[in-house]
Amino acid sequence: MNFADFTLVEAFDEMAAGRPDGTAVEFGGDRASYAELAAASRRVAALLKKRAGVRPGDLVAFCMEPSVEMVVTVLAILRCGAAYVPLDVQNPPVRNRLILDDSGPRAVVGDVVDGSAGVCSITSDEVRQAAWDTGAEEWSGARPDPGAYCYVIYTSGTTGRPKGVPITHRNVLALFAAAAELFDFGAEDVWLLYHSIAFDFSVWELWGPLLHGGRLVIVDRWTKLSPEACAELLLDRGVTVLNQTPTAFSVMARVLMEKVPAGGGVPLRYVVFGGERLSMPALRTWADRFGLDRPQLINMYGLTEATVHTTYHRLTGQDLLLDDSVIGRPLPGFTARVVDEAGESGERGQLVVSGPQVAAGYLDRPETTAERFGPDPLGLVDGTLFYRTGDLVETRNGQLVYLGRADRQVKIRGHRIELGEVEAAVAAVPDITEASAVVVGGAENPILACGYTTRSGQQVELRALRAELRKRVPQYMLPTRFRWFEQLPLTVNGKTDSQSVAKEMEFEK
Repeated sequence: MNFADFTLVEAFDEMAAGRPDGTAVEFGGDRASYAELAAASRRVAALLKKRAGVRPGDLVAFCMEPSVEMVVTVLAILRCGAAYVPLDVQNPPVRNRLILDDSGPRAVVGDVVDGSAGVCSITSDEVRQAAWDTGAEEWSGARPDPGAYCYVIYTSGTTGRPKGVPITHRNVLALFAAAAELFDFGAEDVWLLYHSIAFDFSVWELWGPLLHGGRLVIVDRWTKLSPEACAELLLDRGVTVLNQTPTAFSVMARVLMEKVPAGGGVPLRYVVFGGERLSMPALRTWADRFGLDRPQLINMYGLTEATVHTTYHRLTGQDLLLDDSVIGRPLPGFTARVVDEAGESGERGQLVVSGPQVAAGYLDRPETTAERFGPDPLGLVDGTLFYRTGDLVETRNGQLVYLGRADRQVKIRGHRIELGEVEAAVAAVPDITEASAVVVGGAENPILACGYTTRSGQQVELRALRAELRKRVPQYMLPTRFRWFEQLPLTVNGKTDSQSVAKEMEFEK
């Protein structure tokens, strides 16, 4: 499909017109065809317009358990010309409230969210009733603008407040136009929606099947907790496209190799890695068993600010002999610069990118936007917006190799974490005065740790500390290790010496 000047809804509708009876989405025993999903989303769009007055340009938050109705809600919001702001049901209420305060949505759909008072709320039950009532009113309205926002996903913020990244229809469709040159996705493919809808990997998982006539299988949160159950679901549903962080796949791979008889195969055509550094040696056993042709193993580096994926690399046998995280070449349409500390082009330095997938900036954060988005750092192209990724890379044999973060934002198990946000949350715990968040354990097994000082001069009881933090940050931002310091070590400049903190916490339990 040629995605030029389409919106996501229009691209989906065109696919639905061609495959009305094909299964679009399933969750447990619930299924919806393309025609049923399209009609359900029109009814819920009418509900949003009638109940909340949703109109083009609005933001609509939703907080829903994984379900067919969650997908209906996303489509319905987009039909109204609005953008969706996903809230993870497992987030602490404080975090979701911060997102609501920052985004100022027209309405909140789904589960009751602390802080949504004064905002029109539409329950999951109301969505379900409207979606499947064939006699309900259906939406009709003007065509959404391809340049309008389609979603705002929040990432970790340095001040302790998450920051929103608005992405347009055009950005997302540029992603899939680029992918069309590298993959052969089609109507026979079955995709898992494994990740939280509030994590940008879900954008790839959700729209990948819906824009190609494939089938989306939604994983419930309990199945996610069991690698055995996930593997069973994958085999039972004949999943052909699996998107995973390397850490999650290492567990899944072990289970699949146990379940599949010797000499047997898996239905997978592609395994797409993203979210964190890929360890090549960890894939050798898988490759010895299944080879590298089916499924193909694809390493894709990306950022929320550049619409999920930025580079592509199909793994080879030679890659598996090394311990480098090769992220390959930029997707079609991207321009990549490697800028050294002197601000010059180099073989090693910060990755800076531009292209049709790059966002225009952060939601209502002009100062933060100016820090990360700007003109070509090498001055080679005028009038083009570049994003400074904060990631260090090296160019080897024409390929980009990922080295790590240049700033204090880290990736652990696929989640981007701003260490400053962790520190702000820990420092907000009663009695704690200062906090220093660090990563220990090395690149293969990164562990989030945090040292702290207290007013009382005594360590905080660990169980109480973790209970307080669960009120403030999501599970993935909870440090695994804590250590009380009488005083945090300092550098010669009087700043907290995070390297010394990390060294002292390397073997802390």
